[in-house]
Amino acid sequence: MQNTFKVNLVEATLLTSRVRHLKFQREDGLPLEFIPGQFVSFHFRGGDAKEVRRSYSLATIPGESSYIELALGYVKGGIASEALFAAKPGDTFNMSGPYGRLILRDETPKRIILVATNTGVTPYRSMLPALAAKLETLKVVILLGVQKKEDALYSADFLTYTKLYPNLDFRLCYSRENKNNVSEPFEYVGHVQNQFENLNPIPDSDIVYLCGNPNMIDAAYELLKEKGFNPQQVRREKYVS
Repeated sequence: MQNTFKVNLVEATLLTSRVRHLKFQREDGLPLEFIPGQFVSFHFRGGDAKEVRRSYSLATIPGESSYIELALGYVKGGIASEALFAAKPGDTFNMSGPYGRLILRDETPKRIILVATNTGVTPYRSMLPALAAKLETLKVVILLGVQKKEDALYSADFLTYTKLYPNLDFRLCYSRENKNNVSEPFEYVGHVQNQFENLNPIPDSDIVYLCGNPNMIDAAYELLKEKGFNPQQVRREKYVS
């Protein structure tokens, strides 16, 4: 298998009741060179012995970790979910990559809006140092949509960066949370794409990234098209279970 290598699981922790954060290292000891926003693929053998691939965005923050990190949402009966949720440190898997084009490009918008649901926020975590390098000249908004407070992923990482960089705005949106449980200034009730109403995206100056649930991406893209955005101004990556 071209571009395939073996990785060992180093550490696994639960981020939520249904999402596991995994750290791997290559068995050959080489680092994985990647661009933040890219993903890797696991290679499994299905019941018919055919190869099955499952892909996950890299969560590794360059400069802060040398591991291959990712967030895995549990899907009952899923070939990758069952194997990776049951995995223990030392277990070996076949991996390939990196792949993908949901990356920061060499361009100069006035604002970048990064929208995600659930584990779709993973690539934005990896982008944090690269975004920080741009925050003197542009504004960045990260919108994370989850159902309830306990579903929030990596919010501590994003909030740490907002304290260091005033031009970074992080908003956590709950689609099924009681309003009485929402008290922090970065917390909102409603679907994540509803934030467009407050942010007023402008095609001439904004670039928007959408990552996560296909329904959210389709709904958000329709809203953006109504505001005059074209496909080149909206980068999309759908997470399909």
